[in-house]
Amino acid sequence: MRAEKYWILSGISFLASLLIGTSAYFITYQFLKEQLIKNSIKNTENYVEVTSVSVGSRKRAKQLIGILERAPYIEKVLLTPPQKKSEFLLKKDLIFPDGKLRLFVLLNRNLILTKTKEVAQKVAFSTFLVTVFLTGLVLVAVRIFYLKPLWKIKRDILKISNGEISRLPEGKNRDEFDQIRNSINSMLNTIRKKNEREDVISQFIHLLTVGKGFNGEFVALMRKVLNITGCDGVIIGVKKNNKAVKIRLIPREQNKTPVVETKSIDHLQGIEPYLLELQKEIETTKGSIISSTEKEMGIKYIFGIPLTVMSETVGFIIFFKREEKPVSDEVKHFIRNIAKSIAISVEIRKLIKDLEEKLKREKELTEKIVKSLVRGIEIRDSYTRGHSERVAFFAKRIAEEMGLKEEEVKAIYTAGLLHDIGKIGIPDSILLKPGKLSNEEYEIIKLHPKLSYELLKHIDVLEDSLPGIKHHHERWDGSGYPDGLKGKEIPLQARILAVADTFDAMTSDRIYRKGVSKAEAVKELKKLSGKSYDPEVVENALYVLLNEEPPPSEEFISLQLLSTIEERRLDYYLRDHLTGVFNRNALELAYKIAKERFKELKAFTVDIKELRQINIKEGWKRGDQILKKTVALLQLELKDAVIVRYSGDNFLIFHPNQEAVKTAVEKVEEELKIKVTFHQIEEVEDIEELKVKLTELEFES
Repeated sequence: MRAEKYWILSGISFLASLLIGTSAYFITYQFLKEQLIKNSIKNTENYVEVTSVSVGSRKRAKQLIGILERAPYIEKVLLTPPQKKSEFLLKKDLIFPDGKLRLFVLLNRNLILTKTKEVAQKVAFSTFLVTVFLTGLVLVAVRIFYLKPLWKIKRDILKISNGEISRLPEGKNRDEFDQIRNSINSMLNTIRKKNEREDVISQFIHLLTVGKGFNGEFVALMRKVLNITGCDGVIIGVKKNNKAVKIRLIPREQNKTPVVETKSIDHLQGIEPYLLELQKEIETTKGSIISSTEKEMGIKYIFGIPLTVMSETVGFIIFFKREEKPVSDEVKHFIRNIAKSIAISVEIRKLIKDLEEKLKREKELTEKIVKSLVRGIEIRDSYTRGHSERVAFFAKRIAEEMGLKEEEVKAIYTAGLLHDIGKIGIPDSILLKPGKLSNEEYEIIKLHPKLSYELLKHIDVLEDSLPGIKHHHERWDGSGYPDGLKGKEIPLQARILAVADTFDAMTSDRIYRKGVSKAEAVKELKKLSGKSYDPEVVENALYVLLNEEPPPSEEFISLQLLSTIEERRLDYYLRDHLTGVFNRNALELAYKIAKERFKELKAFTVDIKELRQINIKEGWKRGDQILKKTVALLQLELKDAVIVRYSGDNFLIFHPNQEAVKTAVEKVEEELKIKVTFHQIEEVEDIEELKVKLTELEFES
């Protein structure tokens, strides 16, 4: 393709040269013809010299005509004008003593045109050759100095795509093409780093799902992380029980990874106890905080993160360097993701280990152990409390109605208990979200059947239940996930679980909506029979779903403790930690509460002016005091108001009385000596519209 374009350009250049030569021919031809005609009479002066003082008579004219006819380019000389006019006919006056004689000179047309053509052809050919030569030089220069370097870059890029080389060779000229190569290499390095980090995260997720623990694969993976982050080593501490901590040191160099076990947290030195107790990130180069053991290792900089799962600290991870240069924010973000993966991996390994130990001791305890796992996910997701057991009950009864064998019924019951265990790997921000999930969040939640499968596939006693666990979100018409199976491609136990799971989901209360009645849920299932659900399963399920009730859930964990955990986790996610009011995550929940509380719903925004300047001049502590006192005063004046802190210095108030809100805002200004912007949002009828208006107000401010 590149040769075609080059030769097309060469052809165009040749045609341009040809056009220039042709133009030169016609211009020269026309100009030379005019000059020859114009100068032909002047040239006769060399042959005939007649002046006003010439002697002789008019008789001598004939002799002069003979002489003139011998001059170049003259064909004939006449005393009288010819009848036919021609551009080759000229007039010449001869002056004698006895008067003037006019002669008519007829030029030799063929001779003039022949001469003109010869000269014009030579000029045109010379012009063509010069033009071709010059354009050829330009084309050769373009090919050598521009096209060849670009073709080499393209060739090298193709080699990179084929895996032959990893980067473009950099030249020594430091010209614009070397700059292009350097830019491409820089881009490739950025892409490689990003891909390398994504690959490491993917491998950690694999460790998370299979619960392999800190084996050789994990150590090799951590060394990759150290190379990416530029750290010299990492210290990982995992709590074995309430007191003991198992610590592993992994240096970047390929040598042993010593393991130390402390009998008590009190024996820890440096920042380790702070990470476990304070549960906050710590970054420091202070020698007073670094332990003596760490100093002996030459450590001068540390970045530590507590390993936390479900608001419980299970250990810590410390990245260190032997120089005081801190890591970048991008590296810190990467380390945080690694820490989250390790924390969840530790917890999952703990759960799997407990499960395996119990299954080995006694097979009869399988159901109780499975229920313990269910409680594990119930701690993370309040919605699943009792959900898994209800789904297991309904699925079991449907299977019995369909006449399945006892072994198949047991497998379906176990699958119902464990079908949502993979949610343990879903972030709290999605599990606790009190509203509709975004597309990205929905894609993440869709991973839970596969995570459930990966988590349990190595447990032999659960092998028969795996098809239902993995495929309970497949749909009859092929619109489900994770594999898009259709019709009877979907395992029967998964088709049964799909109906039981959907029924309980529709009839259960959620934080942002009430469940529908059994009759409404059954009506919806009948409507979707043959589309989303197996018609045979739906038909056999109707009586069970309408007329039977699952037994009460067995209390493996006290409801009071679960409620306390749930309340704290919801507060952590939905409440602003500084002021105690709802945060941005709880906007939809606050809107729902306000709609139920007030007959006439009105919304107001309160913006504390110049809080940034106050933070700068007087410190964040003063700014925090203003925020807390502002909320306290608003709550005191507006006891039934629903308040949301939707950004740093902005609050949203749901309240039916505009004057009351205005009075409360004025009191805030008066007591705190600050300026507050007060604004009423019109037509609060839709949460999505409200979000748009809040965004517009934030942008305006």
